[in-house]
Amino acid sequence: MGLHKKIAKRLFLTVVFLAVFTSQLLLAQGLPSFSGVWKQSNDRSQPTRKGDVTLKIDHRDPEFIVETTMLRGSGAPRVARQRYTTDGKVSTSTGADGDEFLTSIVWKGNELVFSIEEHEDGRTIRSNETWSLIEDGAALKRVRERSDGSQKQTLIYQRMGTQGVAWTP
Repeated sequence: MGLHKKIAKRLFLTVVFLAVFTSQLLLAQGLPSFSGVWKQSNDRSQPTRKGDVTLKIDHRDPEFIVETTMLRGSGAPRVARQRYTTDGKVSTSTGADGDEFLTSIVWKGNELVFSIEEHEDGRTIRSNETWSLIEDGAALKRVRERSDGSQKQTLIYQRMGTQGVAWTP
């Protein structure tokens, strides 16, 4: 192979590498951040909800940490903290009600898609959730559907602030 062909080949491979790298970098920069404090809007959720639910999200892609605080009546608050990644790896966590969850999350456009397997009272419940920011990032829409099609819920959360929870690796 002549010197010119070797240089041309290296130049071509360099251009291809830079094009792929740049497109991936631009794609990653375009993804939304879900970090913040979010309060459930009971009236806007379907079906209508009761109680007080707050999400504190620290999102540093691919790390995604959600701290859920639930207040119902005069009882003590229930708090659960889940650690996920947005790269499709399965994470195991315990919900605020004590159930075990196996969850994987992937990006689909600007939405996060959760595949969830919940272990509750000897049963396995499979569902999917899609999280998206709406109203120019002022609200979080969380659509939850059971895999068997038996239930669908749409939960709306209003942004309460832009701060995330403290990062503790």
